[in-house]
Amino acid sequence: MSVEHADLRCETCDDVTDHELHYAGRLLESVRCTRCGSHLEVSQRALLPAYAMDLEKRIVSKPRRMWHRASRDPLGYARQLPAAVLRQPKKFVQEFWSLLRR
Repeated sequence: MSVEHADLRCETCDDVTDHELHYAGRLLESVRCTRCGSHLEVSQRALLPAYAMDLEKRIVSKPRRMWHRASRDPLGYARQLPAAVLRQPKKFVQEFWSLLRR
């Protein structure tokens, strides 16, 4: 899960404030106002099918994305590939468990 920040209008504060945006993969999972703590979550029932479809798109596009990176910087790509391959299963498990824990 990744966290980003954005200035959004909070329905509770009724003002533009800093918000934490929590993502599972590329899907928005929840939003929290850093001023008042108001929290909005996407339901797990809606998020799981959307995550499955997004994961399918990521898997299908992976060879093209890898080829693009390799063609831009072949030596850098070859150096970084072993670590990237080892990181992917852990990244997937973390994303998936963050969805199930909700």
